[in-house]
Amino acid sequence: MDRFIIVDSHNSEYIGIIFHILRNCGYNMALKKRLFHWIPSYSKRNIRRDCQTKTVVLVWNEELNDYTSTFQMYKNSDSSLYIRKIATLPQYEGKGIGKRNLLYIEQFAIKNGCSRICLDVYIKSKGVISFYSHLGFKEVGTKRSIRFKELIMEKQLA
Repeated sequence: MDRFIIVDSHNSEYIGIIFHILRNCGYNMALKKRLFHWIPSYSKRNIRRDCQTKTVVLVWNEELNDYTSTFQMYKNSDSSLYIRKIATLPQYEGKGIGKRNLLYIEQFAIKNGCSRICLDVYIKSKGVISFYSHLGFKEVGTKRSIRFKELIMEKQLA
């Protein structure tokens, strides 16, 4: 069973755990997939700032007795829920955690009156793009970030 913890900007312990998850995911993507878009790591200061402007979630899995993943969400004025900084520790990939996180996000979006979920994916992250496509996300465009090109994906909610 997963416990979804909304992180406050004053909780240094949780911010440190989120930093650890994001850093490990970034290094894993660089070493195993030659994807360097999360290097250097996202800073604790930025995570703390995000806690003030977005819903930052840390996920605890009771069966694994560990924090497994994190993600951020924010609602836009167009009734869309945007998700970002979605990460699962490499040792827990393939255990259904990402899928359960997306189910939680969908329920959160519906509860908060959102009609769609939007996200951006590094265009070279083929496995992640396939994962989101399998869960009903559609490619709707591309955009350029400061350092790389991103694919814009969205999922319409019933």
